[in-house]
Amino acid sequence: MSEPARPPKQLGSTTWRLAVTLALTQLATLALGLGMMHALTRQTLESDARIAAEVAGDDLRDQWRTGGDAALIRAINDRLRASEDRHFVVLLRGADGAALAGNLAEWPAAPALPLRWAVGQLTRSGADRPQTTGYLIQPLPGGQSLLTGEVMQDQEQLTRASEQSFAYAMLAGLVIAALASWLILRVLERRIDHFSRAARDIASGRFNTRIALRTDGDAFDRLGVAINAMLERIEALVGELRAVTDSMAHDLRSPVARIRSSLERSFEATGDPSARGALADAIDETDGLQRLLDTALEISRSEAGIGRSQFAAFDLTAMLHDLAEVYGPLAEDEGFAIAVTAPPTLPVVAHRELLFRAISNLIDNALKYAAGGSRIGLELVLAGAGAVVLTVSDNGPGIQPADRDEAVRRFGRLDPARTRSGAGLGMALVGTIASLHGGTMELGEASPRGLAVRLALPIRAEG
Repeated sequence: MSEPARPPKQLGSTTWRLAVTLALTQLATLALGLGMMHALTRQTLESDARIAAEVAGDDLRDQWRTGGDAALIRAINDRLRASEDRHFVVLLRGADGAALAGNLAEWPAAPALPLRWAVGQLTRSGADRPQTTGYLIQPLPGGQSLLTGEVMQDQEQLTRASEQSFAYAMLAGLVIAALASWLILRVLERRIDHFSRAARDIASGRFNTRIALRTDGDAFDRLGVAINAMLERIEALVGELRAVTDSMAHDLRSPVARIRSSLERSFEATGDPSARGALADAIDETDGLQRLLDTALEISRSEAGIGRSQFAAFDLTAMLHDLAEVYGPLAEDEGFAIAVTAPPTLPVVAHRELLFRAISNLIDNALKYAAGGSRIGLELVLAGAGAVVLTVSDNGPGIQPADRDEAVRRFGRLDPARTRSGAGLGMALVGTIASLHGGTMELGEASPRGLAVRLALPIRAEG
């Protein structure tokens, strides 16, 4: 059976939503990790700056305790001359608010509370702009105030580097997340395709199909085990049902044949016109019952796949012309003309007798139900590599779209009063024969009016 074309992936499909969810989850995780790392690093650097400010303040207070204001001012100046303290800031303010020593141009406009760490914009002496600075203010017993701190230049550099790194990392993470999501999506689709192919095979009547299992025992394998168990049960039940129906149909053929023989003998033995008429009607009904049993057996065997071993190569175009020749006189009597539209030759590999029966059924239906029509068309066209589309059409009243499901259903009848002969198995048999060949049957509109029955069959012989 040919693989049907996959429907295009929709952005709103479950698999795409899963892929997008996975990608967004990975990006969110990456963003959270980078953000936490940046916050922790910044917090660590700020904590180091605060400790340095506290240590410097304690050292300078020790100098004040041992030598007073002069020793404190000298220590501040010595500290500022040290090259390793280029980020160090300090300001000693007297009780009157005047700056006594330090490298700040002015006292903070909104100073922090004593012994409370704060971060603000302070301007160092000789600088043309304020800088982000962390500082600590310690009061002295004489009314002076001592500010010590550090310019947060490393933190600012870290912030800029972090922002750039964050952007690059998010871009790389987006690519990796998209790739990972695509790979996961492909793995899921491949596993789901196993189930889809099995479902299509089962729908075509191959009830011995099973899900291929792996050895890792994942959720798909567990689902496959459950489905295989269900399929085994379905196959057993369908097999039992087919055996019962086949046996019943087969066993009824002999009694029906004996009844017909008895009716024929009675017909020959009697001379009563009314009796002969009744016996003739009974013989006709017996013939209809015999055809019903034969058709039911053919449907059952086709659904079971019996007949695939009898596929052989033949010219489908020649068979259509044979059918037109066989049905030509009958069609003329009913007021129809049969037209064949096909390539000069078209070799196929199929069950010739069953296809002949299917097309015969469609022609019979057209002759019986296409009242008011005048044409029956047999059209054969190529439909890609290895496939053909066979259409049987008429220009009768056609079948309304709402009634087409009933027309192809087994024992379906569009004539509720059953004023016409037939058991409603003709279309069902055609559909079953199409499925046996791995194809499909579709009812549609003919042009300009009427019914068109299209059989899409992947049976074209190569070469």
